[in-house]
Amino acid sequence: MNLKAIIAVIIVLLIIAVGAFAYISANSHDTRVEVISNSSLKNGDAIQIVLKDNYRNVYPGESVDVKILDDSGWGDTYPVVTDYQGEASVILSGYDNGNYTIHTNYNGTLFNKPYHGVNELTIDDGYYY
Repeated sequence: MNLKAIIAVIIVLLIIAVGAFAYISANSHDTRVEVISNSSLKNGDAIQIVLKDNYRNVYPGESVDVKILDDSGWGDTYPVVTDYQGEASVILSGYDNGNYTIHTNYNGTLFNKPYHGVNELTIDDGYYY
């Protein structure tokens, strides 16, 4: 092969790569994970989430990490998969009364942008240890 042919192939490959990147960027969707349960729950209740985009389209079969952190930074992570309505839940068990934060993390896909959200949670079983 001569040098001109090699340069032409490289230019064509660069044009294809830039075009693919532009297409994916233009067609990728912003996503968000909404916590749809109350912000005050008890052990035995469920933290419920829904994965959707800005147009309220839900995303079934997607993995989301739900992390529950206490005030000291200690926490548990629960990997969940959304159902056909884009919803998933985590049942609370063994948590002390107090304030927590819920961190939701969706890694995204080729056409869905990643999302990280933080919500407040109070666990109050009505008694103290």
